[in-house]
Amino acid sequence: MQKSIESFLKFLAEEKDFSENTLAAYNNDLTQFRLFLQGKTLTEIDNRQADSAESTDTNNTKRGRGKRRRESESSPAGVNSDGNLSLTNGHQKPGDFGPELDLKTSNSTNTQNGGHAHNGDNFDWTEVMEENILNYQVFLRERSYKGSTVARKIAAVKSFFHFLTDKKYIVHDPTYRLDSPKIEKKLPTAISVGDIAHLLEMPEHHNGPESLRDLAMLGLLYWTGMRVSELVSLNLDDVDLENNKVRCIGKGSKARQIPLQAKQKIDLEDYLNRSRPQLVGSNGELALFVNHRGHRLTRQGFWLILKAYADQAGIASITPHTLRHSFAAHMLDKGEQLPRVQQLLGHASVSTTQIYRQVNNEFKRNDAKRTVKINQKELPINEPAPAEPALPRRRRVDRSA
Repeated sequence: MQKSIESFLKFLAEEKDFSENTLAAYNNDLTQFRLFLQGKTLTEIDNRQADSAESTDTNNTKRGRGKRRRESESSPAGVNSDGNLSLTNGHQKPGDFGPELDLKTSNSTNTQNGGHAHNGDNFDWTEVMEENILNYQVFLRERSYKGSTVARKIAAVKSFFHFLTDKKYIVHDPTYRLDSPKIEKKLPTAISVGDIAHLLEMPEHHNGPESLRDLAMLGLLYWTGMRVSELVSLNLDDVDLENNKVRCIGKGSKARQIPLQAKQKIDLEDYLNRSRPQLVGSNGELALFVNHRGHRLTRQGFWLILKAYADQAGIASITPHTLRHSFAAHMLDKGEQLPRVQQLLGHASVSTTQIYRQVNNEFKRNDAKRTVKINQKELPINEPAPAEPALPRRRRVDRSA
């Protein structure tokens, strides 16, 4: 069964040009579905999913520019034992895939998988029926997976069976009549201009080569609107300081040129001249941003750095993509044209960029300083109503006299 999944992943890599991260998500979701069908125990699921993820990372035919070492990043400069700005070494990532499966025993397969007993690894994809997938969907919801996660996992299953049908590996597609789970669409999360300015100041409070790197890196991510995957993929020859431009490779291997702000040019020059040589040494690394070992910084390493500075700045619930969302919302709020923001973000459709107008409207609705003009006067809208004056206490009359 896993061989069929690997064939599907190869198809997505070679024919659809999917990224490594997308392929890893498909592999995780489909392997989890396979283990559910086979009625594996919790321990087996943990071990096999870990092995599968490692295999995909090692053998994946779709590679980015240059082989990246999957190393976690340690704390940014200035972190000490007082705990003011601490990071934990090691690989860390948000709970994107939800809780782990917790099938009790393989003997419970009859009831959990739609009443069809499957003989472990000998189970075949031709035996899967619509009922199995519906039960899997219920199984995920009962274990408190988010609606968006359930929708993604079911979408992966449907795409997989479409592939098996198209390739004549199976005759009947069990997902033919299944609708995709409905999920509530949420607006992108952005933070205020003030919070961004405060965050970008944080590296200046530290010393050492990492602080110069972080100052250049955080500023570049926000002021260009890059994806974090595009940022960590940058090489030295992608930066053209003479012409104030940076070249990045986006989704679908599409390249775009993004102008550099004057402040970002200065910060990048400082990093390249004073910091990066200390970090890289003589190892010949071509990556623009490197970790403390002198090798390409990973997405996970960047996330840890950002989280530490956000904690120091008192900013909660932030991810690398928050900076991209904030860039787009702030550009539109300053009056930048929608097609220009679309070009900077690398969106294929302007409708994708349009959503940031809604983000701005949401900001304005919640702005504590928001006002409305009535009879030539600016009146506050979101300020709390003044407290009503207390009524005078009634004087008690003594009627006993």
